[in-house]
Amino acid sequence: MSKTVPLRKIQSRNMQTMLFWMCWIAYFSTYLGRLNYSASLTEIIRAEGYDKGAAGLIGTAFFCSYGFGQLFSGFLGDKLKPQKMIFTGILGSGICNILMGFTSQIWQMVAIWCVNGLLQSLIWSPIIKLFSNWVPTERQKQFCVNINTSVPIGTFAAYAITALIVWKFEWRIVFFFSSVCLFAISAAWVFGIRRIERDVEKNGISEQAFAVQSEKSFAGASMKRLILVSGMIFLCFGLMFQGILKDGVTTWIPTYIREVFQMDSAVSIISTTVIPIFNLSGVYLAAIVNNKLFNNEIMTGAAFFVVSAAALLLLRFFPGSSIVAALILFGIATTAMMAVNTMLVSVVPIYFAPYGKSSTASGILNSSAYVGGAVSTYGIGVLSEIVGWDMTITIWIGIALLGMAACMIGKIYWKRFTENRTSVSQSKMGGKA
Repeated sequence: MSKTVPLRKIQSRNMQTMLFWMCWIAYFSTYLGRLNYSASLTEIIRAEGYDKGAAGLIGTAFFCSYGFGQLFSGFLGDKLKPQKMIFTGILGSGICNILMGFTSQIWQMVAIWCVNGLLQSLIWSPIIKLFSNWVPTERQKQFCVNINTSVPIGTFAAYAITALIVWKFEWRIVFFFSSVCLFAISAAWVFGIRRIERDVEKNGISEQAFAVQSEKSFAGASMKRLILVSGMIFLCFGLMFQGILKDGVTTWIPTYIREVFQMDSAVSIISTTVIPIFNLSGVYLAAIVNNKLFNNEIMTGAAFFVVSAAALLLLRFFPGSSIVAALILFGIATTAMMAVNTMLVSVVPIYFAPYGKSSTASGILNSSAYVGGAVSTYGIGVLSEIVGWDMTITIWIGIALLGMAACMIGKIYWKRFTENRTSVSQSKMGGKA
């Protein structure tokens, strides 16, 4: 049995656009408040004398707590007001950044960055929930794809600003600057979201959303059942591998450049800013490839894992030959992972919106990606010290192939799940799509 539930959607396209840009800026700000550590890593190691394993542990603390927090954030996003969760995450991250600038003890930095991860986990899944709640269905996928541009642009901004501050001042100023940005954006969020709430109450249009209740169908099952029948468990494994190749590799690229090409910290950080410029194209490449070739988000993800493996294979065969070539290949590999992230973390959760599980699905998937990021942020530092960069890159190639395999298995379940979802909706609409 299915039922329709009226949802109040934003009628004005201008107000829809305003919501999008508010959410875009909110998520963009999180990168200023998290990747500032990754971007500062090589300078912190130099200035404070930490070994790579200890320094990587701080980043791992963030990814562990962020990934763990995503599970609860996703669930809470379907139960609480997502707009309040987003505000709490931005403001709290600003406080953590201030504290980070005042300490140099490893254990204190680990604790602060761990809390920062928990607070920032309150932002992504609620954003997806806001889109599914307030944005008309025909624009939801567009919003979910486009908001991913905040990731490479936020990454570029974090690395570029960090490089400039490290060059002119010291690494602590990076965190003070980020905290000011986060405080300002949290204040802007309060005023902007109140305006949108008033508009929804006054001018919102009612849209009938399908909430499928039948325990006999996939759609009516519990979240545990949905995970099994949709193949999400395989997507979670794929995203773990994606997290290693996106967040973990991005974290250590400046250190790789500094050690392999013997460059200063500031120069290695600046050179790395070309990577997110590449990554920006991954958002739209994912949508184009999916629409033109596969029409299956999971198959699209598998294809981009192959692209990443090919780029890393070339990097392995020509190590240290050219910094330009190395940056291009790193750019291709991480851009492919940006494409995977766009499909699996941003678009896939929208398919769970009719069941009231879009935030929960987003939290589960995003947490999986950050489990991979957590493992690799610490592991890559230790691995590169033990076996060197060449063997580390070889291991990355194997991880990309494992990601492809996970997606290939998951796409079988996903195809059946989406077909079932479509047939249920069409049945309620008298056969119309």
